[in-house]
Amino acid sequence: MGTSAETTNTVYKNKDYGQYRELLYSYNENGNFEKTVGYHGEPDRVVLEQSWDLFNERTEEARQKVLSGKASPIVYYMEKILADPLGLSMMAGVSYWKVKLHFKPAFFKRLSNKTLAKYAEAFNISVDELKNFKQ
Repeated sequence: MGTSAETTNTVYKNKDYGQYRELLYSYNENGNFEKTVGYHGEPDRVVLEQSWDLFNERTEEARQKVLSGKASPIVYYMEKILADPLGLSMMAGVSYWKVKLHFKPAFFKRLSNKTLAKYAEAFNISVDELKNFKQ
């Protein structure tokens, strides 16, 4: 296995070296953007795997809260895009304290279509998907 640049962002095991390869983007000595292949060992793979496990766990917890009526769908979709309340506030153009209120189902049910559209755009979903949570 050589060190030529790959065309995908896939991380895969390099059998010859017992390491994992990953496509990286960097600047060369002339200041031009180029693709290179970097090698990462088992610890990097474990950290990435644990991070994604945590992400999936948090997303599932948020989904269960929404389904049980303890949280609004905003909480689930926020977790799904790896955002926090402040980041969501900036993406949706809704003030931080209002975002926190909209986490509560009672406040979510009273949101205008205009506000729902702001959230839907931030989550890259339709207003209908946001209003009719069926995950």
